[in-house]
Amino acid sequence: MKVGIIAEGPADVAVLTNILKGKLGLDRKDVLPIRPELARDETDLHEMPEERFSNWGIVRQECLDRGRIEAFLVPFADERLVVIHIDTAEAELAGYDVKKPGRQETDYAGKLRQSVVAKINGWLGGEHLPLIRHAVAVEEMDAWVLAAWSSHKDTASRPDPKKDLKTALNKSNTLSDKERKKLFQLKAYALYD
Repeated sequence: MKVGIIAEGPADVAVLTNILKGKLGLDRKDVLPIRPELARDETDLHEMPEERFSNWGIVRQECLDRGRIEAFLVPFADERLVVIHIDTAEAELAGYDVKKPGRQETDYAGKLRQSVVAKINGWLGGEHLPLIRHAVAVEEMDAWVLAAWSSHKDTASRPDPKKDLKTALNKSNTLSDKERKKLFQLKAYALYD
């Protein structure tokens, strides 16, 4: 099986790759980033505004265009899936247009995820849905990683998971000071990998 990933950024690809390796027993070579393009080097990324390679808009545009999705799925006989990742932190922005339920509502995360999945399926025009898996990160992908490093397992209720993850890593008893210092110097993909 081959799995293509469409994600907001390199860190999200790293997290999803590790989840797919662990849950499906896939080799790293069987998990392929469709978006963003990880082949770009630091010079390319330095010269390109972040909005061009890392945000929810590239996920939306890829779903609307479907060119890379079809190029990954259609011409091959082997079993393939596409995982589409998007954060919900910006869900209410124009173009994304998903109204968030009230944070105190029962099953906030489930309701928000359901609305985002419906939005993504709409962007896809209903095409290839049996081969699509949705990786909807409530607020940010950092909440998924936070669950592994925090005593708070319901990380969907955390309003700033990125900040909470840094705090949890800084307080971790499993990391030495040297490991902690090295960790925070890594680029996004390596840090989340």
